[in-house]
Amino acid sequence: MQCPNIHRLKALVKTTPLGLALMWFVVQPLPVQAASFSVYPTGVVFEPGTRASVIGINNKDERPIRFQMTLVEWTQDAKGDDIYTPSNDLIYFPRQLTVKPGERAIVRIGPKNMPKDLEKTYRLKVEELAEPLPEGKTSVLGMTITFAVPIFIGKLDPKPVATVAALGMQNGKLAATVQNTGNSHFRITSLEVKGADGYAQEIGGWYLLSGARREYSLDIPPNVCRAQKRLSLNVKVGDDHFSSDLDVDPSMCGSS
Repeated sequence: MQCPNIHRLKALVKTTPLGLALMWFVVQPLPVQAASFSVYPTGVVFEPGTRASVIGINNKDERPIRFQMTLVEWTQDAKGDDIYTPSNDLIYFPRQLTVKPGERAIVRIGPKNMPKDLEKTYRLKVEELAEPLPEGKTSVLGMTITFAVPIFIGKLDPKPVATVAALGMQNGKLAATVQNTGNSHFRITSLEVKGADGYAQEIGGWYLLSGARREYSLDIPPNVCRAQKRLSLNVKVGDDHFSSDLDVDPSMCGSS
Protein backbone atom coordinates (compact mmCIF):
# COMPACT_ATOMS: atom_id res chain seq x y z
CA MET A 1 0.00 0.00 0.00
CA GLN A 2 1.32 3.41 -0.91
CA CYS A 3 1.90 5.69 2.05
CA PRO A 4 -0.02 8.99 2.16
CA ASN A 5 1.87 12.23 1.69
CA ILE A 6 3.33 13.95 4.72
CA HIS A 7 1.67 17.25 5.64
CA ARG A 8 3.14 19.88 7.97
CA LEU A 9 0.96 22.31 9.90
CA LYS A 10 2.31 25.14 12.05
CA ALA A 11 0.54 26.43 15.17
CA LEU A 12 1.28 28.92 17.92
CA VAL A 13 1.35 27.70 21.50
CA LYS A 14 1.44 29.15 24.99
CA THR A 15 2.37 32.82 25.41
CA THR A 16 4.96 33.69 28.08
CA PRO A 17 6.95 36.82 28.96
CA LEU A 18 9.56 35.51 26.52
CA GLY A 19 7.00 35.37 23.73
CA LEU A 20 5.85 32.40 21.71
CA ALA A 21 7.15 28.95 20.97
CA LEU A 22 6.31 27.18 17.75
CA MET A 23 4.76 23.76 17.43
CA TRP A 24 4.70 21.70 14.24
CA PHE A 25 2.23 18.88 13.66
CA VAL A 26 3.52 16.28 11.21
CA VAL A 27 0.86 13.99 9.76
CA GLN A 28 2.36 10.73 8.51
CA PRO A 29 1.89 6.94 8.54
CA LEU A 30 2.13 5.97 12.24
CA PRO A 31 0.90 3.09 14.39
CA VAL A 32 -0.65 5.45 16.99
CA GLN A 33 -1.75 9.05 17.47
CA ALA A 34 0.57 11.84 18.64
CA ALA A 35 1.71 11.53 22.24
CA SER A 36 0.77 13.89 25.06
CA PHE A 37 3.73 15.87 26.41
CA SER A 38 4.81 19.41 27.29
CA VAL A 39 8.04 21.35 26.84
CA TYR A 40 9.10 24.12 29.23
CA PRO A 41 10.08 26.90 29.34
CA THR A 42 8.77 28.11 25.98
CA GLY A 43 11.76 30.40 25.53
CA VAL A 44 15.33 30.76 26.85
CA VAL A 45 17.41 33.95 27.19
CA PHE A 46 21.18 33.83 27.73
CA GLU A 47 22.41 37.11 29.20
CA PRO A 48 26.12 37.85 29.62
CA GLY A 49 27.46 35.66 32.40
CA THR A 50 24.80 32.97 31.91
CA ARG A 51 26.51 29.85 30.63
CA ALA A 52 23.87 27.14 30.88
CA SER A 53 20.16 26.49 31.04
CA VAL A 54 17.79 23.53 30.78
CA ILE A 55 14.70 22.68 28.76
CA GLY A 56 12.33 20.22 30.40
CA ILE A 57 10.15 17.58 28.75
CA ASN A 58 7.18 16.25 30.69
CA ASN A 59 5.62 12.99 29.47
CA LYS A 60 1.88 13.11 30.18
CA ASP A 61 1.17 10.01 28.13
CA GLU A 62 0.65 6.38 29.16
CA ARG A 63 3.54 5.13 27.04
CA PRO A 64 7.23 5.98 26.71
CA ILE A 65 8.02 8.74 24.20
CA ARG A 66 11.24 9.04 22.19
CA PHE A 67 12.58 12.49 21.32
CA GLN A 68 15.26 13.96 19.08
CA MET A 69 16.77 17.43 19.58
CA THR A 70 18.03 19.57 16.69
CA LEU A 71 19.42 23.12 16.78
CA VAL A 72 18.73 25.66 14.03
CA GLU A 73 19.87 29.25 13.69
CA TRP A 74 16.89 31.58 13.38
CA THR A 75 17.13 34.57 11.05
CA GLN A 76 14.65 36.56 8.96
CA ASP A 77 14.77 37.48 5.28
CA ALA A 78 14.03 40.80 3.57
CA LYS A 79 10.27 40.19 3.95
CA GLY A 80 10.56 39.30 7.62
CA ASP A 81 9.88 35.61 7.01
CA ASP A 82 11.58 33.18 9.39
CA ILE A 83 14.60 31.27 8.05
CA TYR A 84 15.96 28.19 9.86
CA THR A 85 19.48 26.88 9.19
CA PRO A 86 21.09 23.85 10.89
CA SER A 87 23.64 25.03 13.47
CA ASN A 88 26.27 23.75 15.92
CA ASP A 89 26.73 27.11 17.68
CA LEU A 90 25.33 25.84 20.98
CA ILE A 91 26.16 22.88 23.19
CA TYR A 92 23.11 20.73 23.98
CA PHE A 93 22.69 17.20 25.29
CA PRO A 94 21.34 14.61 25.17
CA ARG A 95 20.38 14.79 21.53
CA GLN A 96 18.09 11.79 21.78
CA LEU A 97 16.26 10.45 24.82
CA THR A 98 13.28 8.41 25.95
CA VAL A 99 10.94 9.70 28.67
CA LYS A 100 8.91 7.13 30.62
CA PRO A 101 5.19 7.66 31.30
CA GLY A 102 4.55 10.32 33.94
CA GLU A 103 8.24 11.25 34.19
CA ARG A 104 10.28 14.30 33.27
CA ALA A 105 13.62 14.72 31.55
CA ILE A 106 15.85 17.71 30.88
CA VAL A 107 18.02 18.82 27.98
CA ARG A 108 21.01 20.94 28.99
CA ILE A 109 21.95 23.77 26.66
CA GLY A 110 24.54 26.52 26.59
CA PRO A 111 26.30 28.89 24.17
CA LYS A 112 29.82 28.23 22.95
CA ASN A 113 30.45 31.97 22.56
CA MET A 114 28.63 35.16 23.48
CA PRO A 115 27.93 37.65 20.65
CA LYS A 116 29.78 40.97 20.79
CA ASP A 117 27.44 43.20 18.82
CA LEU A 118 24.02 41.92 17.78
CA GLU A 119 21.86 39.38 19.55
CA LYS A 120 21.97 35.84 18.10
CA THR A 121 18.79 33.81 17.83
CA TYR A 122 18.17 30.07 17.56
CA ARG A 123 15.47 27.47 18.02
CA LEU A 124 15.88 24.07 19.63
CA LYS A 125 13.54 21.62 17.94
CA VAL A 126 12.20 18.98 20.35
CA GLU A 127 10.81 16.37 17.98
CA GLU A 128 8.66 13.41 18.93
CA LEU A 129 9.92 10.31 17.14
CA ALA A 130 7.44 7.85 15.70
CA GLU A 131 7.51 4.32 17.03
CA PRO A 132 8.37 1.68 14.43
CA LEU A 133 5.50 -0.34 13.05
CA PRO A 134 5.32 -3.91 14.37
CA GLU A 135 6.31 -6.51 11.81
CA GLY A 136 3.43 -7.47 9.57
CA LYS A 137 1.30 -4.48 10.57
CA THR A 138 0.03 -1.96 8.03
CA SER A 139 0.44 1.76 8.64
CA VAL A 140 -2.29 4.06 9.83
CA LEU A 141 -2.46 7.83 9.55
CA GLY A 142 -1.12 9.40 12.73
CA MET A 143 0.59 12.56 13.92
CA THR A 144 3.79 13.60 15.67
CA ILE A 145 4.57 16.93 17.29
CA THR A 146 7.69 19.10 17.22
CA PHE A 147 8.22 22.07 19.55
CA ALA A 148 10.66 24.77 18.40
CA VAL A 149 11.85 26.60 21.53
CA PRO A 150 13.24 30.12 20.85
CA ILE A 151 16.71 30.82 22.26
CA PHE A 152 18.13 34.34 22.50
CA ILE A 153 21.83 34.98 23.19
CA GLY A 154 22.08 38.65 23.99
CA LYS A 155 24.20 41.67 24.73
CA LEU A 156 24.84 43.36 28.05
CA ASP A 157 22.79 46.36 26.90
CA PRO A 158 19.96 45.15 24.64
CA LYS A 159 18.23 47.96 22.74
CA PRO A 160 15.34 46.91 20.51
CA VAL A 161 14.16 49.86 18.43
CA ALA A 162 10.78 49.67 16.66
CA THR A 163 9.81 52.09 13.90
CA VAL A 164 7.20 52.25 11.14
CA ALA A 165 9.50 52.45 8.12
CA ALA A 166 6.64 52.91 5.61
CA LEU A 167 2.89 53.43 5.74
CA GLY A 168 0.63 53.68 2.71
CA MET A 169 -2.61 52.52 1.16
CA GLN A 170 -3.70 51.46 -2.32
CA ASN A 171 -7.02 49.92 -3.44
CA GLY A 172 -8.20 49.82 0.16
CA LYS A 173 -5.22 47.82 1.42
CA LEU A 174 -3.26 49.52 4.20
CA ALA A 175 0.40 48.44 4.15
CA ALA A 176 2.72 49.10 7.07
CA THR A 177 6.39 48.15 7.24
CA VAL A 178 7.70 47.75 10.80
CA GLN A 179 11.47 47.73 11.27
CA ASN A 180 13.79 46.74 14.12
CA THR A 181 16.90 48.92 13.97
CA GLY A 182 18.12 47.87 17.42
CA ASN A 183 20.55 45.18 18.55
CA SER A 184 18.01 42.70 19.99
CA HIS A 185 14.64 41.17 19.15
CA PHE A 186 11.19 42.33 20.10
CA ARG A 187 7.73 40.85 19.62
CA ILE A 188 4.88 42.85 18.14
CA THR A 189 1.83 42.07 20.24
CA SER A 190 -0.67 43.68 17.88
CA LEU A 191 -1.21 46.28 15.18
CA GLU A 192 -4.43 48.31 15.29
CA VAL A 193 -5.74 50.81 12.75
CA LYS A 194 -8.29 53.39 13.91
CA GLY A 195 -10.45 56.02 12.28
CA ALA A 196 -11.94 59.18 13.77
CA ASP A 197 -15.46 57.75 13.48
CA GLY A 198 -14.70 54.86 15.82
CA TYR A 199 -13.66 52.35 13.15
CA ALA A 200 -11.01 49.95 14.43
CA GLN A 201 -9.34 46.79 13.16
CA GLU A 202 -6.59 44.75 14.82
CA ILE A 203 -4.23 41.98 13.73
CA GLY A 204 -1.64 40.00 15.65
CA GLY A 205 2.10 40.46 15.27
CA TRP A 206 5.16 38.25 15.61
CA TYR A 207 8.84 38.36 16.51
CA LEU A 208 11.01 40.86 14.70
CA LEU A 209 14.70 40.09 15.01
CA SER A 210 17.51 42.63 15.10
CA GLY A 211 17.92 44.42 11.76
CA ALA A 212 14.78 42.83 10.26
CA ARG A 213 11.61 44.35 8.85
CA ARG A 214 8.19 42.97 8.03
CA GLU A 215 5.25 44.28 6.05
CA TYR A 216 1.75 43.95 7.48
CA SER A 217 -1.43 44.62 5.53
CA LEU A 218 -5.02 45.31 6.52
CA ASP A 219 -7.99 45.50 4.16
CA ILE A 220 -10.15 48.58 4.76
CA PRO A 221 -13.72 48.29 3.39
CA PRO A 222 -14.25 50.89 0.60
CA ASN A 223 -17.20 52.59 2.34
CA VAL A 224 -15.25 52.82 5.60
CA CYS A 225 -12.12 54.04 3.81
CA ARG A 226 -13.93 56.85 1.96
CA ALA A 227 -15.44 58.06 5.23
CA GLN A 228 -11.96 58.67 6.71
CA LYS A 229 -9.76 61.70 6.43
CA ARG A 230 -6.99 60.12 8.48
CA LEU A 231 -6.17 56.66 9.79
CA SER A 232 -3.91 56.01 12.77
CA LEU A 233 -1.82 52.86 13.10
CA ASN A 234 -0.95 51.84 16.65
CA VAL A 235 1.77 49.21 17.07
CA LYS A 236 2.09 47.52 20.45
CA VAL A 237 5.48 46.09 21.41
CA GLY A 238 5.36 44.60 24.88
CA ASP A 239 4.25 47.39 27.21
CA ASP A 240 5.22 50.08 24.69
CA HIS A 241 3.15 51.65 21.92
CA PHE A 242 4.09 53.74 18.93
CA SER A 243 1.84 55.28 16.31
CA SER A 244 1.90 56.59 12.76
CA ASP A 245 -0.80 58.49 10.87
CA LEU A 246 -1.87 58.40 7.25
CA ASP A 247 -3.91 61.07 5.48
CA VAL A 248 -6.59 59.34 3.41
CA ASP A 249 -7.64 60.34 -0.10
CA PRO A 250 -10.68 58.61 -1.70
CA SER A 251 -8.45 57.52 -4.58
CA MET A 252 -6.68 55.16 -2.12
CA CYS A 253 -9.89 53.30 -1.30
CA GLY A 254 -10.56 51.31 -4.46
CA SER A 255 -13.97 50.54 -5.89
CA SER A 256 -16.96 49.33 -3.89
